[in-house]
Amino acid sequence: MVTLHNDRVKTLVRLSLALVLVASVTLAGFILHGPKDNGTWAVLTGLLAVVAAVIGALPALRVVEIQEDALRPRPTPYFDMTSRYSLLQLRVKNLGGGVAYDVQLSWKAHPVDHKGNKVTSLDAISVLQPQDSASVLIGVSNQAVKELSRTRFEGECSFKDSAGRKFHEKFICSVDANQKQLIHDDELPKTLRDLQEVPKELGRIADQLEKFRVTE
Repeated sequence: MVTLHNDRVKTLVRLSLALVLVASVTLAGFILHGPKDNGTWAVLTGLLAVVAAVIGALPALRVVEIQEDALRPRPTPYFDMTSRYSLLQLRVKNLGGGVAYDVQLSWKAHPVDHKGNKVTSLDAISVLQPQDSASVLIGVSNQAVKELSRTRFEGECSFKDSAGRKFHEKFICSVDANQKQLIHDDELPKTLRDLQEVPKELGRIADQLEKFRVTE
Protein backbone atom coordinates (compact mmCIF):
# COMPACT_ATOMS: atom_id res chain seq x y z
CA MET A 1 0.00 0.00 0.00
CA VAL A 2 1.21 3.52 -0.79
CA THR A 3 2.05 5.49 2.35
CA LEU A 4 2.28 9.24 2.88
CA HIS A 5 3.95 9.22 6.26
CA ASN A 6 5.54 12.65 6.07
CA ASP A 7 3.55 15.91 6.22
CA ARG A 8 5.96 17.47 3.72
CA VAL A 9 5.34 14.63 1.29
CA LYS A 10 1.58 15.07 1.65
CA THR A 11 1.87 18.80 1.05
CA LEU A 12 4.14 18.25 -1.97
CA VAL A 13 1.70 15.77 -3.52
CA ARG A 14 -1.26 18.12 -3.04
CA LEU A 15 0.74 21.06 -4.43
CA SER A 16 1.83 19.05 -7.46
CA LEU A 17 -1.74 18.01 -8.22
CA ALA A 18 -2.92 21.60 -7.81
CA LEU A 19 -0.23 22.89 -10.18
CA VAL A 20 -1.08 20.27 -12.80
CA LEU A 21 -4.76 21.16 -12.50
CA VAL A 22 -4.16 24.91 -12.80
CA ALA A 23 -1.73 24.47 -15.71
CA SER A 24 -4.15 22.21 -17.58
CA VAL A 25 -7.12 24.54 -17.13
CA THR A 26 -5.02 27.59 -18.09
CA LEU A 27 -3.68 25.90 -21.22
CA ALA A 28 -7.17 24.76 -22.18
CA GLY A 29 -8.36 28.36 -21.87
CA PHE A 30 -5.60 29.61 -24.16
CA ILE A 31 -6.42 26.94 -26.73
CA LEU A 32 -10.12 27.78 -26.73
CA HIS A 33 -9.43 31.49 -27.25
CA GLY A 34 -6.68 31.00 -29.83
CA PRO A 35 -6.63 29.84 -33.44
CA LYS A 36 -7.86 26.32 -33.94
CA ASP A 37 -6.75 23.60 -36.33
CA ASN A 38 -7.28 19.86 -36.67
CA GLY A 39 -5.12 19.02 -33.67
CA THR A 40 -6.70 21.56 -31.32
CA TRP A 41 -9.55 19.34 -30.22
CA ALA A 42 -7.25 16.39 -29.68
CA VAL A 43 -5.04 18.50 -27.39
CA LEU A 44 -8.09 19.87 -25.60
CA THR A 45 -9.43 16.36 -25.06
CA GLY A 46 -6.10 15.30 -23.59
CA LEU A 47 -6.10 18.30 -21.23
CA LEU A 48 -9.62 17.51 -20.07
CA ALA A 49 -8.53 13.94 -19.40
CA VAL A 50 -5.67 15.27 -17.25
CA VAL A 51 -8.09 17.51 -15.33
CA ALA A 52 -10.45 14.58 -14.76
CA ALA A 53 -7.55 12.40 -13.59
CA VAL A 54 -6.37 15.04 -11.09
CA ILE A 55 -9.88 15.52 -9.71
CA GLY A 56 -10.26 11.74 -9.40
CA ALA A 57 -6.90 11.46 -7.63
CA LEU A 58 -7.89 13.83 -4.80
CA PRO A 59 -10.44 11.46 -3.16
CA ALA A 60 -8.04 8.54 -3.65
CA LEU A 61 -5.30 10.54 -1.91
CA ARG A 62 -7.63 11.20 1.01
CA VAL A 63 -8.52 7.49 1.26
CA VAL A 64 -4.81 6.62 1.44
CA GLU A 65 -4.32 9.16 4.24
CA ILE A 66 -7.29 7.78 6.21
CA GLN A 67 -6.04 4.20 5.82
CA GLU A 68 -2.57 5.21 6.93
CA ASP A 69 -3.90 7.08 9.98
CA ALA A 70 -6.00 4.04 10.95
CA LEU A 71 -2.95 1.75 10.81
CA ARG A 72 -0.62 4.15 12.63
CA PRO A 73 0.18 3.45 16.29
CA ARG A 74 -1.22 5.96 18.82
CA PRO A 75 0.13 5.41 22.33
CA THR A 76 -1.90 7.72 24.57
CA PRO A 77 -1.44 8.37 28.31
CA TYR A 78 -4.52 9.06 30.46
CA PHE A 79 -5.90 8.65 33.98
CA ASP A 80 -8.01 5.50 34.38
CA MET A 81 -10.40 5.07 37.32
CA THR A 82 -12.72 2.41 35.89
CA SER A 83 -10.48 -0.61 35.27
CA ARG A 84 -9.74 -1.28 38.95
CA TYR A 85 -12.25 -0.99 41.76
CA SER A 86 -11.78 2.27 43.73
CA LEU A 87 -8.29 2.80 42.28
CA LEU A 88 -6.92 5.52 40.01
CA GLN A 89 -4.22 4.45 37.56
CA LEU A 90 -2.05 6.17 35.01
CA ARG A 91 -2.40 4.14 31.82
CA VAL A 92 -0.68 4.29 28.44
CA LYS A 93 -2.78 2.59 25.78
CA ASN A 94 -2.06 2.11 22.09
CA LEU A 95 -5.31 3.33 20.53
CA GLY A 96 -4.02 2.90 16.96
CA GLY A 97 -3.94 -0.01 14.56
CA GLY A 98 -0.17 -0.55 14.45
CA VAL A 99 2.48 -1.70 16.89
CA ALA A 100 4.21 1.11 18.78
CA TYR A 101 7.93 0.69 19.51
CA ASP A 102 10.24 2.59 21.85
CA VAL A 103 7.48 4.64 23.48
CA GLN A 104 8.94 7.56 25.45
CA LEU A 105 7.00 9.98 27.67
CA SER A 106 8.51 13.39 28.40
CA TRP A 107 6.62 15.29 31.12
CA LYS A 108 6.74 18.97 31.99
CA ALA A 109 5.90 17.84 35.54
CA HIS A 110 5.44 14.19 36.53
CA PRO A 111 2.28 13.06 38.34
CA VAL A 112 2.84 11.65 41.82
CA ASP A 113 1.34 8.56 43.45
CA HIS A 114 -0.33 8.17 46.86
CA LYS A 115 3.09 8.03 48.52
CA GLY A 116 4.21 11.31 46.97
CA ASN A 117 6.67 9.64 44.59
CA LYS A 118 7.00 10.70 40.97
CA VAL A 119 5.42 8.22 38.58
CA THR A 120 8.19 7.39 36.12
CA SER A 121 7.70 3.67 35.45
CA LEU A 122 5.79 4.34 32.21
CA ASP A 123 8.28 6.84 30.80
CA ALA A 124 9.85 4.13 28.64
CA ILE A 125 7.89 1.23 27.10
CA SER A 126 9.59 -1.07 24.60
CA VAL A 127 6.53 -2.36 22.72
CA LEU A 128 2.78 -1.76 22.78
CA GLN A 129 0.56 -3.92 20.61
CA PRO A 130 -2.62 -2.37 19.14
CA GLN A 131 -5.21 -1.82 21.91
CA ASP A 132 -2.69 -3.07 24.49
CA SER A 133 -1.78 -0.95 27.52
CA ALA A 134 0.51 -0.57 30.52
CA SER A 135 -0.55 1.00 33.81
CA VAL A 136 0.69 2.03 37.24
CA LEU A 137 -1.17 2.80 40.46
CA ILE A 138 -1.72 6.43 41.45
CA GLY A 139 -3.93 5.94 44.50
CA VAL A 140 -7.47 5.51 45.83
CA SER A 141 -9.74 7.03 43.18
CA ASN A 142 -11.79 9.49 45.29
CA GLN A 143 -8.81 10.88 47.18
CA ALA A 144 -6.54 11.01 44.13
CA VAL A 145 -9.14 12.81 42.01
CA LYS A 146 -9.54 15.47 44.70
CA GLU A 147 -5.77 15.96 44.98
CA LEU A 148 -5.27 16.17 41.21
CA SER A 149 -8.47 18.07 40.37
CA ARG A 150 -6.71 21.37 39.66
CA THR A 151 -3.66 19.95 37.95
CA ARG A 152 -3.03 19.24 34.27
CA PHE A 153 -0.06 17.15 33.30
CA GLU A 154 1.35 17.96 29.87
CA GLY A 155 4.14 16.44 27.87
CA GLU A 156 5.21 14.79 24.65
CA CYS A 157 4.97 11.16 23.59
CA SER A 158 7.52 9.90 21.07
CA PHE A 159 7.38 6.48 19.44
CA LYS A 160 8.26 4.52 16.32
CA ASP A 161 6.14 2.44 13.97
CA SER A 162 7.05 -0.91 12.40
CA ALA A 163 8.95 0.86 9.60
CA GLY A 164 11.14 2.72 12.08
CA ARG A 165 9.55 6.11 11.42
CA LYS A 166 9.53 8.29 14.53
CA PHE A 167 6.55 10.35 15.67
CA HIS A 168 6.11 13.05 18.31
CA GLU A 169 2.71 13.91 19.77
CA LYS A 170 1.70 16.33 22.52
CA PHE A 171 -0.59 15.05 25.28
CA ILE A 172 -2.51 16.35 28.29
CA CYS A 173 -3.55 14.17 31.24
CA SER A 174 -6.24 15.48 33.57
CA VAL A 175 -8.87 14.14 35.98
CA ASP A 176 -11.33 16.94 35.17
CA ALA A 177 -13.67 14.56 33.37
CA ASN A 178 -13.63 12.18 36.35
CA GLN A 179 -14.88 14.72 38.91
CA LYS A 180 -18.49 14.50 37.71
CA GLN A 181 -18.25 10.85 36.77
CA LEU A 182 -19.96 8.09 38.74
CA ILE A 183 -17.64 6.63 41.36
CA HIS A 184 -18.17 3.17 39.89
CA ASP A 185 -19.02 3.72 36.25
CA ASP A 186 -18.77 -0.01 35.56
CA GLU A 187 -20.07 -2.61 38.02
CA LEU A 188 -17.79 -5.38 36.73
CA PRO A 189 -14.64 -4.42 38.75
CA LYS A 190 -16.70 -4.23 41.97
CA THR A 191 -18.38 -7.57 41.20
CA LEU A 192 -15.04 -9.27 40.54
CA ARG A 193 -13.64 -7.82 43.77
CA ASP A 194 -16.64 -9.10 45.76
CA LEU A 195 -16.23 -12.53 44.18
CA GLN A 196 -12.72 -12.69 45.61
CA GLU A 197 -14.27 -12.68 49.08
CA VAL A 198 -16.37 -15.78 48.35
CA PRO A 199 -13.59 -18.34 49.12
CA LYS A 200 -12.91 -16.62 52.46
CA GLU A 201 -16.58 -16.80 53.42
CA LEU A 202 -16.75 -20.44 52.36
CA GLY A 203 -13.69 -21.09 54.52
CA ARG A 204 -15.38 -19.50 57.51
CA ILE A 205 -18.51 -21.58 56.96
CA ALA A 206 -16.39 -24.71 56.72
CA ASP A 207 -14.64 -23.81 59.99
CA GLN A 208 -17.98 -23.33 61.75
CA LEU A 209 -19.29 -26.65 60.44
CA GLU A 210 -16.11 -28.35 61.64
CA LYS A 211 -16.61 -26.89 65.12
CA PHE A 212 -20.20 -28.18 65.22
CA ARG A 213 -18.99 -31.62 64.15
CA VAL A 214 -16.37 -31.67 66.93
CA THR A 215 -18.90 -30.64 69.61
CA GLU A 216 -21.21 -33.43 68.55
